[in-house]
Amino acid sequence: MNPGARLHASTRRGEPPSADGVTGEIRVPLALYAVDEHRGSVDLVLSRADAASLLSSLVEALGAPTHASRPQRPEDAR
Repeated sequence: MNPGARLHASTRRGEPPSADGVTGEIRVPLALYAVDEHRGSVDLVLSRADAASLLSSLVEALGAPTHASRPQRPEDAR
C-alpha cells in the first residue's frame, strides 16, 4: 500500500459495538479501506467518557434530536 494513501473506516457489518463490563471500555469494530479496497480491520477502543463525548458530537453533527429534546409520551407526564 502506498504510504501516502488515505484510508477511511466503516463499521464492520454484523458486528455491533460492545462494552466491557469490567473496564467500561467501548469497542467499535471497524473495517479500513483505501478507496473501495479493504485494507484491514481494527477495533476503535474508547473510554466510556470518550464514547459519550463522541456520541454527543455525532448526534449534533447529524442534526438528530437529543434525548432531552424528545417529546414526552402522555403516560410519561403522569
